[in-house]
Amino acid sequence: MADLSDLNKFKDETNQALRYKSQDGFVRVPIYRGFGEIETFHQAVMDESNGKCVILGGYVRFMCSPHPRPARAEDVDLYCPDKVDFEKMVKFFSKMDMTIKHENDVAITYTNFESDHPFFPCPEVQLIKPMAQGVIVTQGSLEEIISNFDFTVIRIGLLSRTHALADADFTHDETNKLLRIKNIHCPVSSLYRVMKYRLKGYWPPSSLIVAILQDWNNRPEDYKKEIVDFFVKAENQKLEQEEIDRMERLLRLTD
Repeated sequence: MADLSDLNKFKDETNQALRYKSQDGFVRVPIYRGFGEIETFHQAVMDESNGKCVILGGYVRFMCSPHPRPARAEDVDLYCPDKVDFEKMVKFFSKMDMTIKHENDVAITYTNFESDHPFFPCPEVQLIKPMAQGVIVTQGSLEEIISNFDFTVIRIGLLSRTHALADADFTHDETNKLLRIKNIHCPVSSLYRVMKYRLKGYWPPSSLIVAILQDWNNRPEDYKKEIVDFFVKAENQKLEQEEIDRMERLLRLTD
């Protein structure tokens, strides 16, 4: 049986579209919560990087959400303008005895901090590796990086203890827990992210699903075949690490 709340949301989509039109650009939005938990960490990063490294994405969304019951963020994402500053942060975090939980091609994740650590009670930290490959941009200025993010509710970056820079649609979409997409890096990974945010209570309107499906239809046949073959094989046999790495790059870096 269909969920009645989902059916009601579906019925309201047309009226919502008529009431609100998506906007371009970025605006300053206030911080309502959550800065105290990261204040010491944020200040240390600002001092060490001369203000060049920035906290972007989900945790800043939580801090600035106008929703009375915002979805919490699991970690703090830290971005660097270039590889030099990234390496500087790696050395600084090592000096601060921050424990690495895991590392991949995208980021180094540091575990939660014990109560006697200077950065307690900051959540887990993800130090994002700077890159500009395909459609993925994780280096440069704050605005350059968040311009590359997908959903309007995470196109946001911390400016100070009181304000952040956010997508012009952020306040409307976060208030209504609406998923609006402005970049599709890969239709498969975008669909996974829609499911992730659906579990957080966000609603993906029909237009978003159609856009993702249309993007898939427009992809080259060899691209679609490689992805389909990968997931079929993954269900039936063990994959080589090289195959997994190749698929991660394909899902992340294609345009």
